[in-house]
Amino acid sequence: MPPLITTRRATADDLDAMLGHVQAGFDSYTQFAPPGWQPPVARVDGPRTRMYLEDPETWALLALVDGHSVAHVAFLPARDWPPSRQGGDPHAYPPISGLAHLWQLFVLPEWWGGGVAPLLHDRAIAQMRCRRFARARLFTPSLHARARRFYERHGWAAGQEHWNEGLQLMLCEYRFRLDLAD
Repeated sequence: MPPLITTRRATADDLDAMLGHVQAGFDSYTQFAPPGWQPPVARVDGPRTRMYLEDPETWALLALVDGHSVAHVAFLPARDWPPSRQGGDPHAYPPISGLAHLWQLFVLPEWWGGGVAPLLHDRAIAQMRCRRFARARLFTPSLHARARRFYERHGWAAGQEHWNEGLQLMLCEYRFRLDLAD
């Protein structure tokens, strides 16, 4: 019998667990990144992550197994923030009307294929619709075939690619129409 996956809203108190998920995700990028690529240290982005989690417009959800956090998903209203930009305050950029930004979906590698990502994804999409967003976007590494297959299976359409200075990788922008039935 598979383990029971429960969820709860994430808060800034979950920062360490969430940064742990992000770091495990970044570390897994060595499977596809160019030779010599080094994963960034997720903790460096901790202050900005905390700022997002403390923002009432951010929605974040943890997945738990036996009370231990194994994954999270988070989104916020999209801003006209260049995907290549690292650091700074994204709130300085104007919001894009009707567009949600799927900011993070990270699952610890030992839970890949266990149904955690689809559960979190679907909950985030439902919440975006509840908040009356018409569209959503996300950015994932262009070379991350597993993530790209996941998003495409779930109805996301690939778009432009952008260089991300912080990751030192190309990112593919994906879009999703929330105003259409699944």
